[in-house]
Amino acid sequence: MSTKPSSQMTLLGLGVLAFYTGMLGTGQASLEVFPQFAITAVIFLNSGKFMRHLAEKLPAKEQQEQDEQDEQDEQDEPNWELRNLTLNWLAAIAVLSIVAMFVVKPASMTITQFGGFLLKTDVVMTDYEMPISP
Repeated sequence: MSTKPSSQMTLLGLGVLAFYTGMLGTGQASLEVFPQFAITAVIFLNSGKFMRHLAEKLPAKEQQEQDEQDEQDEQDEPNWELRNLTLNWLAAIAVLSIVAMFVVKPASMTITQFGGFLLKTDVVMTDYEMPISP
């Protein structure tokens, strides 16, 4: 096990923390949801440390075999680092976008109502009734 996934999880945790801070700072989310945000950010940050700790505990023989296999894989296959980074960032953006949609969407609205609301925001409509949240 290499330490690359651990640093990626730590970076993802920092990204999630920055996203949540931005949501709270702009007023898109209230302080009522802050504990859930804090818990998920702490889970992401600690999972990176936990993975790094597991990678350091590997026996020397397994570590040597892993290093040899990594070198052999690098020689046999093309360099996939850029593709992996792109895929990781796209996945993180997709997950954060889905989380943002659920955070911004009022609890009393369905997803289809919210989509209609978003499509009608560029035209000022005073007769659109927004459901009252419970």
